[in-house]
Amino acid sequence: MAAKSLGRSALGGAGATVLWQGVRLVLLALSIVILARLLDPADYGLVAMVTALIGIGELLRDMGLSMASVQAKTVSPEEKSNLFWANTLIGAVLTCIAFLLAEPIAAFYGRPELVDITHALAFTFLINGIATQFKAQINRDLRFMVLGFTEALPQALGLAAAIVWAVSIGGYGALVIQALVIAAGGLVMDLLLARWWPRGYSRSTSIRRFLRFGGALAGTQTLAYLSKNLDTVALGLTVGSTQLGLYNRAYQIVVLPLTQLTAPMSRVAVPILSRVQDDARAFNRFIRAGQFFSVGLASVCYGTIVGMAEPLVRVVLGEAWIASAPVLQVLAISGVFRAMGQVPYWLFLSKGHAGRQFRFYLVAQPVIVVGILAGLPFGLLGVAWGVSAGYAVFWIAQMLWAARATDTPTGRLIVSALAIVFSMGFPVAGIGLLVTSMVGAPVVAIVIGLAACAVYLGVLLFAVPIYRSQVREVLTVVRKRR
Repeated sequence: MAAKSLGRSALGGAGATVLWQGVRLVLLALSIVILARLLDPADYGLVAMVTALIGIGELLRDMGLSMASVQAKTVSPEEKSNLFWANTLIGAVLTCIAFLLAEPIAAFYGRPELVDITHALAFTFLINGIATQFKAQINRDLRFMVLGFTEALPQALGLAAAIVWAVSIGGYGALVIQALVIAAGGLVMDLLLARWWPRGYSRSTSIRRFLRFGGALAGTQTLAYLSKNLDTVALGLTVGSTQLGLYNRAYQIVVLPLTQLTAPMSRVAVPILSRVQDDARAFNRFIRAGQFFSVGLASVCYGTIVGMAEPLVRVVLGEAWIASAPVLQVLAISGVFRAMGQVPYWLFLSKGHAGRQFRFYLVAQPVIVVGILAGLPFGLLGVAWGVSAGYAVFWIAQMLWAARATDTPTGRLIVSALAIVFSMGFPVAGIGLLVTSMVGAPVVAIVIGLAACAVYLGVLLFAVPIYRSQVREVLTVVRKRR
């Protein structure tokens, strides 16, 4: 595929991704706002205790095979079918394991109600295992609009089910039913829209190359997962479900931009970059554009959270959650560095160096763990600062390692990323803090703060030549597509 055609596909994919992730972001925001008023912090804490421990099974269920299928230049029908059966089998095994671990998990935390939560959530492994390669096929075909739809609709159904449960029955069951409906609804949508159906398992067809790539990626993701969830497990053991619920809500708000806007760009970036990896000029152009979009968006989102955490918590979660505001501000700093880490992630995967990435994670992930453990004696805020400091060090190390491992100069990317943060994130945070200190009414403060930030960003994008050229290029391609 020509670079110009790929450019149009990349822009179209980015547009579709932003559109549907925007829809999902709205749905998640509604979920946070509505369910926070229907459920107690302790309900969130109980479910977080379980998901922090069994959530690693979701990574093992995928085994990196979905990304391995997307990244590969060619995939035969037999290979696709074998990948489907592999993911399904892994999902079934993990469902059984998680089901059997329900009693030990409840004993670990000393909370018997965790048994039922674990039993119910265990079935998501099988459901998602069946759906994995159907979703990968949609992604590989670059049908980003369809891919977004297959995720947004189940999320809407899950929210509706959770609200009904919370109003009629109440308790943590609302969060459990939400997860089950999202998984089942996603499977149905993937089956209907993938335009593909697996055959029987072919013994003569090897999927070893996918297992090598996927195994290394799964190892990388597992290490990342352990470091991301160590704080939840540690706080669950030391401060109880209510305090953990406060931390968990702040954490979930921080990861919203990551899970719904920046990280999903990997679905566009990895297949596009994989196809131009031998064209250095096109590769560098795409990676710079991807970083500008991803880091710029993250800087604005997290700058807003840092500046207006208190009014945001009062409006979004309610007065009962106000103690989570300082934690939210500190964790937002980690969100910036995690968003910046998407770029080296793209470099490793698009050039097929999942093994080198895994080796880096073995060496560097303990930095985040040390930060969390160092902050644990100081409570929620201490852990939040430890997380942020750990991700800052991790990002720098990751960029330097990626330069050597993928033979891609990252010096300019580092400077560019920091420039975006300092020119967008810092001023937006400053504007938010100033407005929050001057305006008492939360809703009014948010409206004025967002308006002031929008004016600043508009002037910035117009005044800075490199930013102006990026915007002009996007608008030009959009007009051509029309």
